Amino acid sequence: MALVFATADAYRQGGELLGAVRAVTGAGSIVGCSGAGVLTERGEAEGVTAVAVMVVATGGAPAIRPFLLPGADALGADAGAELSRSTGLAGSEDGCLLILPDPTTLSPDDFLFGLGGRLDPVPVVGGVAAGMPPFELYAADVISGALTGLAISVPPIVGVAQACEPIGEPYVVTDVVANAIHSIGGRPPVQILREAIESVPDYAERVPRAGVFAGLAVEVGKSPLGRGDFVVRSLAGLDQDSGTITLAEPVFVGQTIQFQIRDARAAREDLEAMLDRARAALGARPPAFGVYFNCAGRGQGLYGVADHDVTLIRERLGDWPLIGFFGNGEFAPVGSENLFHTYTGVLALFPQPG
Repeated sequence: MALVFATADAYRQGGELLGAVRAVTGAGSIVGCSGAGVLTERGEAEGVTAVAVMVVATGGAPAIRPFLLPGADALGADAGAELSRSTGLAGSEDGCLLILPDPTTLSPDDFLFGLGGRLDPVPVVGGVAAGMPPFELYAADVISGALTGLAISVPPIVGVAQACEPIGEPYVVTDVVANAIHSIGGRPPVQILREAIESVPDYAERVPRAGVFAGLAVEVGKSPLGRGDFVVRSLAGLDQDSGTITLAEPVFVGQTIQFQIRDARAAREDLEAMLDRARAALGARPPAFGVYFNCAGRGQGLYGVADHDVTLIRERLGDWPLIGFFGNGEFAPVGSENLFHTYTGVLALFPQPG
């Protein structure tokens, strides 16, 4: 089985590309998509035409099964329900779903809703195709508007780096209407946000260059909370007069919130922490291979240097086959809940049998 990621300017040569992959590798099946850039363990290719190929020997067992949902009006709840039925993973305690959807037809929350309750506790990992035009690769075909991927019956180790650093203190949301938070810990949210920003030692210099976000705790009642315990969501607006803060998605009373900042320093520290957790989970087992879904908003544009994430992955976890791409969004679980992310690095590791 071959995983193939290509920059979008390879679209017109997609048929020739897939023919070359089959001729050189002898792979019986091919799955992939376009990206704003591609990567392997050797480095990250951004701003140039590039193709990354990884061939995985399945050993004749049905451990890895490719699938395709053709282009439709939307990759939403119906697509999620169809995928949960067709992959054979529903009710399984092991395995994962690796998905490569097209951004033009994808409704992330609806898609996960369609999967939810059917596929749990199987983790969903993946990245959204990127570039103009975005496309998916399956067998000998170059397709638009589709979703392709792999149903893998081997449980992965999944690392999620959301490029953020928690600031201030965690508080419980005490008054909210849909997306609009009117009270946090009985106080105006804008006041809590101001205190969180001012708690950053060099906030006057650092915060104006950083993005400010909200972290919503995934597990209700968990304490203490740290990196990896939040799903990070954008601030959609704030009202200085009323003190209200509006998020990009609904919040509920009783949910724990802690504000976050995102910049190169926070992203590096968050990636290091994620890799340390992955190394502990691996133990003495080296990865057989891994797939890294890196947001197009990261890379050189964030760090100012080339090959940042791949170099750090190799330094922390060693040298083994890795493939990935820069996409339009990422899928990965936080805790036991499958979620859609942005500006995130998602690393799916498949350990060698121990």
